[in-house]
Amino acid sequence: MKNKTLKTIGVLTLASLMSTTSFSQITVSGYSEVGFLTGGADGTRSTVNSKGLGAETVITIAGKGNLTNGWTYSAYQNLDSDDDKNGRNTANIGPMTTRAIVLSPSKDFNLFYTYDGVYGGEIARTAVPTVTERVADLTGNSTISEFIDVTSGTNAVGFDALNLGPAGRLSVAYAPNLDSQAQASSDRSYSGTGQVNYINPGSGYSIGYTVTPGPIKIAAGVTKIDQKQTTTAKDATSKTLGVQYNGSGFAVGAQRTKNEGLKAALETASSFDDKVDTFAASYAVTKEITIGGTYSKMERSGAAITTPGPDLKVYQAVIAYNLGPVVASIAYEDADNRAISNGVTLSGMDAQTTKIKVKANF
Repeated sequence: MKNKTLKTIGVLTLASLMSTTSFSQITVSGYSEVGFLTGGADGTRSTVNSKGLGAETVITIAGKGNLTNGWTYSAYQNLDSDDDKNGRNTANIGPMTTRAIVLSPSKDFNLFYTYDGVYGGEIARTAVPTVTERVADLTGNSTISEFIDVTSGTNAVGFDALNLGPAGRLSVAYAPNLDSQAQASSDRSYSGTGQVNYINPGSGYSIGYTVTPGPIKIAAGVTKIDQKQTTTAKDATSKTLGVQYNGSGFAVGAQRTKNEGLKAALETASSFDDKVDTFAASYAVTKEITIGGTYSKMERSGAAITTPGPDLKVYQAVIAYNLGPVVASIAYEDADNRAISNGVTLSGMDAQTTKIKVKANF
């Protein structure tokens, strides 16, 4: 009985130490946004939601502090009200989404664990200037492809080396199990959809580098994914290179991304390749008003595309009004020759979407 009492006291004492704020600085931040989308479509094969009103709230709980060995650490967890509809976390069950733990032996080197964080090649995913969202996320109706990484919707580990060149960052991420989901336990083996008896999980690594010599920012990324689920599995590779020039009140940029194979492809026949070119510019009209525009073109080919369709072309324009913690914006997107269900782009499958959004940060 005495031994049991001592164990109980020990557990309670440890719990109180873990819950105290003396070891870290805790912050709570986030945003809440509401958006209205309306649009139409051309061509007999085109379908797109004509009207939609939706909202999302993301709360970020973060902490940082010093360790007893002289290192520093930081950690954060996102709570996302819209985790299964934002195009990133379709495998999630519950609101516990993006998170990371970072251990720093020095100011120039970090070790990290992340789920859905921006690490590895993903730091180079968007090298062109944007106003509000990225090209693929502005309305979600374009069907354009993005750089393939190993951190989106996946548990990964790796390291960052900082100050390699002017504001340089080298980030390396490794995902040993690309089937793993956000709710995978740290205490139990995980058997994903592409595995049998916990063996042969797909794995991959991703490397990104960004550097800013003067007004120019250069970003490059590469991803290699080894699919072991079947003997016919198609390995995926992705490469991206972009450059951005920042002037007085304006920015311009260009980026090329080449994808071969699909991150979740289990059969060679289901794979296709994409080459995406994006050109973008933004301009601060006043201190509060910023305008931006992008043009993207995607060429799709590969084993699954016996008769390649026309290039997908996406035109976007955005006006944002910055009121400090609140930003109001209106965007227009015209996507021509969108991809259909089997991945083939189709002439006349066009969609035009207008989006009005108000985002409040806290």
